[in-house]
Parts: sequence; C-alpha cells; structure tokens
Amino acid sequence: MKNGLFRGKRAAKALAFVALLLVSALMLLPIVWGVFGSFRDYNDFSLYPGSFFPSDFDAFTLDGYIALFSKTEYIPNAANDWYPIWNWLLNSLIVSLRGSLLYLLVASLAAYAFVFLDFKYSDKIFVFLIATMTIPGVISTAPQLLNMNLLGFYKNLMGLIAPSMGGVYGVFLIRQFFLGIPKDLIENARMDGASNFKIYWKIVLPLGKSALFVQGLFGFMGAWNDVQWAQLIVGSADRSLWTLAYGLKVISDNSEAYESITLSLASAVIAMIPIFIVYLVAQRSIIEGVAHAGVKR
Repeated sequence: MKNGLFRGKRAAKALAFVALLLVSALMLLPIVWGVFGSFRDYNDFSLYPGSFFPSDFDAFTLDGYIALFSKTEYIPNAANDWYPIWNWLLNSLIVSLRGSLLYLLVASLAAYAFVFLDFKYSDKIFVFLIATMTIPGVISTAPQLLNMNLLGFYKNLMGLIAPSMGGVYGVFLIRQFFLGIPKDLIENARMDGASNFKIYWKIVLPLGKSALFVQGLFGFMGAWNDVQWAQLIVGSADRSLWTLAYGLKVISDNSEAYESITLSLASAVIAMIPIFIVYLVAQRSIIEGVAHAGVKR
C-alpha cells in the first residue's frame, strides 16, 4: 500500500511538472519569437511570417536596432521619424525608480502605522482603503490630470512620478508582511528608548526587505509599462519627454508595413531588458517575499 501511495505521489508530481512546463513554454514562445524576430529582415517576415528564426544568414539584420539608436529615418514615406531611444530609456528609468522608491517610503510608513501604532479607527480606515481598490482606475484619471495641471506638473516628468506615490495594494502587501514581525521585538525596542522612526528604520525595514523588493518590482514594472498616463501628461509634441513604453506604442502604431515590424520588435526587446535585469538581481528576495507575505511566523 505504501508503494502504491508513493507511486501515486510521484505520478502527481510528474503531472504537475509537465503542466508547469507546458504553461512556461506557452508564456515563453511569444518572447522567443519576438527576440529572434527583431533580427529578421522584413522580406523574411513577408515570406515566412510564422517562422521563429531567420530563414538564412542573408535574412539576419540589425536594421531595427540601428534605426533606434542612430536616429535614422526608418519608416518609408514618414517625415521626421527618428527615435531618441536614449532619452526614452533615461526618462523611463527616472520615472520608474523615483516613483517606486517614493511609493515604497509612503506605503511602508503607512503599513508601519497600521501594524505597530495604536490609533483610533485604524481598522476602519484600513478597511476603507481596501474598499477603494474596487474603484476602476479610469474614474480617477480626470481628477489626477487636473491635479497635475494645478501643481504645474503637466508636460513634465514629475507628472508621471507624483501619482505613483498613491495606491493601496502596496500598503496591504507590506502590512501583511509586517504582521509577521514579533511584537515583543518592537516593545523591547521601545522600552530601550527607541523612537518610532528608529524602530521603523533600524528594525522593521530590514526585516521586511523581502516584501519591499516584491512591491518595488511591481511598482517599477507598473511605471515602466505605463502608456496611457504618459500619453496624457507629456503628450505627443516633444519626443524627448516620452517614456520607452509610450515610444514603443507609437512605433507599434506605425508598424502596418513589414518594414516596421523589425523596428517594433527591437523596441520591445530593449523595453524588456531592464525588467529582466531587475528580476535577476532581486530574484531570491522577490521569491522569499511572495512566499512569506501574509504568513505570520
């Protein structure tokens, strides 16, 4: 009977492994196609649109990457179609990094207050904040746009950074992780005369770094991939203010001809690289944070 149970568990693990392998393959196939497609000649696309690799060595090309980084005119019959890719990369990095760091500061301070400070109606306020997550984001677009205009952040990168300081999901995620920190540790620090800020900075943040990495990655990805808000704030007139995601959208909109597909795919590959690097650097902390968030230890 034990042997039968053991074989059943092995079969279940094997099936789970096969299922995960299939799901992973389905998710990776578009990425692989896009990466190799960025090196294919447009004629090769027209002849073999479903192929993953260039049909021969002559079909291999770097035209898409050359066009992005050399400000050359690439799309036929389109006036002034150059792409300041370095500006877009720099703008996206500034917006994503600053926005993520500022949001982590705000969200972690709020989570600390909800977990370690005893104030009136804290539970009711937290429930109210969670309830706001059900409101579609499109409803707040017009008020946010008006606020950015009143603050003088319209046509400015600060208009992309400031709204990222708000948001409830990060507060919820970090709070759930902070709940696992022993309260005795905090009380002992207070008895030794530590202030709330010292406890927050010296004890809580180091213990909660995994949750901060997870939320930081989510915030970075959200800001990096945002298109709609960038289009509303910086507009289409000044290309030097565009983010990479917005520039990629413009390139994709102009990709009706095969001549433009290589350029569009090259842009997508470049947009993926920073996210991939961030994940590689923080992979262990991110996995640990996802595994332990919300688990009381």
